Amino acid sequence: MRPVVFDECFGWLHPAAGRRGVVLCSPMGLEAYCTHRAWRALAKRLAAAGLPTLRFDYPGTGDSRGGDDDPGRVRAWIDGVHAAVRWITNTLELQEVALVGARLGAALAAAAAAERGGVDRLVLLAPCSGAAFAAEVRAMARLAGAPQLDPDALEFNGFRLTAQTLADLTALDPARLAAAPAARTLLLARTDVRGAASLAGRLSGLGAAVEEEPFADYAALMRSVERGVVPVAPLERVAAWLAADAPTARAEPAPRPAEPARLALPSAVETPVLFGPGGGLAGVWSEPAGFAPADRPALLLLPSGAWHHVGFARLSVEIARRLAAHGYASLRMDLAGLGDSASAAGQPDGLIYRRGSIADTRAALDWLEARGRRRCVVLGVCAGAALALHTALEDERVAGQVMINPGLFTLGDGATAEALGRDESHPAAFYLAQLGDPANWPRVVREAARRPGRLLDVPVALLRRVRRRFGGSAPHAAFRRLGARGVRTLLVYSAHDVSLGELEAHFGPGGAWFAGQPGVRLETLPDADHNLTGGAARDAFHRLLDAYLAGDPDGDAVGAIDGTPCAERA
Repeated sequence: MRPVVFDECFGWLHPAAGRRGVVLCSPMGLEAYCTHRAWRALAKRLAAAGLPTLRFDYPGTGDSRGGDDDPGRVRAWIDGVHAAVRWITNTLELQEVALVGARLGAALAAAAAAERGGVDRLVLLAPCSGAAFAAEVRAMARLAGAPQLDPDALEFNGFRLTAQTLADLTALDPARLAAAPAARTLLLARTDVRGAASLAGRLSGLGAAVEEEPFADYAALMRSVERGVVPVAPLERVAAWLAADAPTARAEPAPRPAEPARLALPSAVETPVLFGPGGGLAGVWSEPAGFAPADRPALLLLPSGAWHHVGFARLSVEIARRLAAHGYASLRMDLAGLGDSASAAGQPDGLIYRRGSIADTRAALDWLEARGRRRCVVLGVCAGAALALHTALEDERVAGQVMINPGLFTLGDGATAEALGRDESHPAAFYLAQLGDPANWPRVVREAARRPGRLLDVPVALLRRVRRRFGGSAPHAAFRRLGARGVRTLLVYSAHDVSLGELEAHFGPGGAWFAGQPGVRLETLPDADHNLTGGAARDAFHRLLDAYLAGDPDGDAVGAIDGTPCAERA
């Protein structure tokens, strides 16, 4: 696996000796996160079959340049497919190229292929039209009660479709193509929606040979980021179909990209990197484009839960590029078994809160130190926050930590996000609020039977819990140790977040134990969700992070995290 950059798009090349290359066109929005690990597994499987494979981020997504609000998004996404085809074809001197697209990515792949006059082979996985995709996103947003601040746009889970993007999506429909996108097409269609037959008929009518099969594992694929499961059967079917009758592989080594992968941005220069044992860990190194004080620590950005290194709704990308504009370098990374990194030896993929991940973060600290960055601030959301805490405990190169909504304060053998979600505990006030609606009583009773000590917030139970938790638990000792070592902690919670239950269980209501605790600043964001999705929540967090790095004189720090007194900072 090799990192590549082309036309301001970021990607990973999975090299092979064959002369038929494959470009993977991912889904969009939340579906892109859900399928990320499966997309990597498919690319590996195709390369093993002798097909060099490129997976990439469309303009304005993932690690590529741009954002959702940029104009002409649909056109830019299709042009991104064209750029990927040109890059792999020209760089590797290929004879043939095939496209594989999933969901909206299938519509983009078909549109680009038709504009090219056809590709050699095309695989469409659960394809949908642009209008159908927008309708599904709108339905999910309504079901989730997601606020829509702009009446002309559509936002859900941090993915924004502007009015122009919504309008342009209506014209994106593989069933209305004017020319065949490929001579041969494999269509794996969803079994729970209509339209697959009409698409197959349309492509056949345009002269393409179409093989249509049901996509029985579609639901499992779309939940893979939660479960840590990658359906094998459809990947094997796609790989076998694409490898059939491929041109004879070259005898000589395939050409390599001539230039190192590097993405130049207005405020940052970003370089994808592989590090750790065997180069199995993946990340993106973001440096300021201009002058950067040498004494400032680098930031190590850890993944949120099972999401890959860009962060939920690109939070890590946003933080890294904003930090670069302020003169800070950062490394956003994937842990073993997650995102773009290799699997952990003897472990299933998708595990979080895994103590073995400390070896990964320490490998990242080694990489940073080799580049002259010995002192580091570790930042993580949810499971990444717990890992930040334990990395700081075990490695004195960590000068500070930023913990956002830690679901737990401990690490163990690891579990999937889905399994942990079944055992999460809200603060007591949450359950008291549920008692007003009789429809919620069964749930409250179940929680009472499962965790009686956390449910009823009566004075006696509260005193027992506080007495039991204060002073003797491992989390208390952890923060005391770090405070004694001079490690500064910024602990950030979203109001009403489920992780507040864990905070309350260990540190009392509102984290009362932290009051006066040296080196720790506890903050609550009133209008934020677990992943800081909204713009207002992120702006508020950025202000907290700026103050933390600068050594806010209203806090308990004497100076900045880099040792510069506040009065001397520009």
